[in-house]
Amino acid sequence: MANVENSLPMSMRYTITGADAIPSRTRLSRFDATSSTYASNSNNKILIPVQADGFLDTTKSYLYVKVQSKHTDAGSVACNFDGNVASIIEKVEISVAGSSGKVETLDRYNLYHLYNQVWNSGVEDITYQQAVNGGSAPALEWTALGEPLQVSGGIAAAGGQPAKADFAVLAIKLNSGFLNSYFNKALPQGLPQFTIEITLASGTTAFVYGANNAVLNYEVSEARFYAPVYQILDENVMGAYTRQITSSPTMWVAQSYSTIINVLAAIGSKQTLQLNASFRSLNGMITLLRPSGNMNDKEKNILTATNITKVVSYLYRIGGQQYPQDNLDITSITTQTAGLNVSRAYMEASKTLAPHGKTHAHSTAVSKTRFCAADAAGAAVGAGSLCINLTRFSDDRLVNLGLNTAGNSAPSTIEVDCGGDAPVPQDATTFCLYDCVWVMNPNGMIERSF
Repeated sequence: MANVENSLPMSMRYTITGADAIPSRTRLSRFDATSSTYASNSNNKILIPVQADGFLDTTKSYLYVKVQSKHTDAGSVACNFDGNVASIIEKVEISVAGSSGKVETLDRYNLYHLYNQVWNSGVEDITYQQAVNGGSAPALEWTALGEPLQVSGGIAAAGGQPAKADFAVLAIKLNSGFLNSYFNKALPQGLPQFTIEITLASGTTAFVYGANNAVLNYEVSEARFYAPVYQILDENVMGAYTRQITSSPTMWVAQSYSTIINVLAAIGSKQTLQLNASFRSLNGMITLLRPSGNMNDKEKNILTATNITKVVSYLYRIGGQQYPQDNLDITSITTQTAGLNVSRAYMEASKTLAPHGKTHAHSTAVSKTRFCAADAAGAAVGAGSLCINLTRFSDDRLVNLGLNTAGNSAPSTIEVDCGGDAPVPQDATTFCLYDCVWVMNPNGMIERSF
């Protein structure tokens, strides 16, 4: 009979091949911030304590917020999120009760989140971002301006048109390694209370304003963190689990990142930027260039506009070795003299920003035109970067696939050559992507190893 069954097409096989799920129950739990209202220009640190009475599935979690603009304009001109609601998050920190220091710190979170997101977004993802995150309307060419917020007080209904609000209620999945392990593991039952600390960005950074917009601030209220909590109802299983966590460490692993800030000077010759990248598994590095003069310009996209306009080649040096073996040459649209050449640079970005175990970013809203575009303001901004992928294999079963730089005292650098054509001064932010292991010890203390 078994041989006959194996000969049948899948549509005619009726034997039960699955396994019953273990008895359990789940609910979407809500964790509220410690204050009702936060402001970008004063009380700008959101604290959300989280403690569950079961397994907390943070891979399905999200942050929920109401964002209200306080800007004014005599002409009632709206402002737009720079990308989407992620623009308001300058820093994410996670601390665990009873453990020393932060278990994760993510600086310039908004810059990394928005850049990573656009590389891993197809049309189906952009429609989701518009409805959930306050992103731009779907289009073949990704646009950087997110949902508009009207002037303080909103605009009343008139002429048969609906009223226009000065606020938006949105949700976003936090891009945190502590919360999102490689293998979709829930945080273990018995984990001490941890606190998500979110530092709000300034209004100038988070939004793109009109020329006459004033009072460039915003408020955040109703801040909550949602995540499913599972409770296992099988006493034998929970007994075995309890014996395990009280006798040996419980671990989970994910990718996190560190942030390094440099300045690319207005020099046409080759420049070397110092990077401190000492990790057991360095998966890749992403260097984003933004004109320094735009960093406090309310009318410019501070977060979503990056460029490779004057760069003709770049090269990383790690532990005295060149990565890659030769320079990555670039001839962008704006500096083109003898043909377009961005193929290798674009490929490195796609590989570096790929999800764990994947060869390239699964889908992307970064076109060749956008990758090469110069710094600009508004919707059609540039999205170029200087990346290097350092993973050895593409295998989602394995961890620690990156380059081990922890035992080498030689500095890491990136060499950027502008070929004699000096750029305007640039803020050069480098994100070092690395594997991090979090360990819950039998005494409840949380440690991290990287």
